[in-house]
Amino acid sequence: MEPGNDQLGVLHRLQSEGQITATEYAHLAAGLTASTASSEESPKPHEPELDEPEPEGPGHELAPEPDDGEMSAEPSADPLVLPPPRLRRDLSGTYIALIAVTSIGLIAAGATGMLSWFIALSAATLLGTTLIEGWRPVTVAGTVLVFVIVLVGFVASLGEPSVPQPVVAATIPPPQEPSQDIPGSLGIHMDEVTDAWNTLEGDPRITKGLTRNNETGEYDTFIYRFGEWGRLAGAYDPDTDALYALLATGWLTEAPTAQLYLRLCFMVAPYSQECVDSYLAEGLGDVPLTDIESPYRSEWKVADHTWRLDIEENLLTIRVFGSDAD
Repeated sequence: MEPGNDQLGVLHRLQSEGQITATEYAHLAAGLTASTASSEESPKPHEPELDEPEPEGPGHELAPEPDDGEMSAEPSADPLVLPPPRLRRDLSGTYIALIAVTSIGLIAAGATGMLSWFIALSAATLLGTTLIEGWRPVTVAGTVLVFVIVLVGFVASLGEPSVPQPVVAATIPPPQEPSQDIPGSLGIHMDEVTDAWNTLEGDPRITKGLTRNNETGEYDTFIYRFGEWGRLAGAYDPDTDALYALLATGWLTEAPTAQLYLRLCFMVAPYSQECVDSYLAEGLGDVPLTDIESPYRSEWKVADHTWRLDIEENLLTIRVFGSDAD
């Protein structure tokens, strides 16, 4: 075998063993062939095809092709999934302070009966969602839901019968047989509240059941709301159902508010002219209710019951306590 062919054989073996690449082999073989041709005019040996697959050898590892299954872009955010709660970056201190003050005002309105707890808490919660980044859909959906509930309640209230405003009578209806009272209480029981309150014709009337609440103290409580403008509440002994305290409140802009005291008199002193006269003389000081300036407070007694009158920010509140609850 000629020397040139021997060297080509060595190169071919090195390529087969992976010690040189096909490219290196081609360059070396071309140089060797050219050298042999110049010294001996012999036929040029057959060159191997350059398109042979490049063997994998030490230091020449091929990078793995990326798997199509692994090449996936970051999934787009699901519009139905809310982002974790995080304050918006564009908030100003003034806006946050305004939301806080408004929420406190709504909660105070719910506590004093100016607004129902549902409306007050719902509005405060919706205001809070405006502070969270990406929660605009929650704010919009919540606003629509609350509006629909309030609208349904308003339409339902329109169906209640309207009773003409009663005229304040100078005298009290003839007495009837009073129920037996418990010393220290107001002399009335829970099953008598509705009939006693509705003794007078006209608004506000109790047309549904009273809402009772179990308390941790000695007395349980009940409440009845006259729409959004007034309410009647009280404390009673759950063992005897005897009432020990009553509260009636309403906006002065509502005509029935001026006669709340008459209905309370019919409940705790059902046939006593003294109760009516004491409210006008000691409670109001013989001054028309419309002429009293806010804030105003007075306290007086009728028999062993304590009466308190508060007028503040257009809201009138009357409380009556038995001797054991005073």
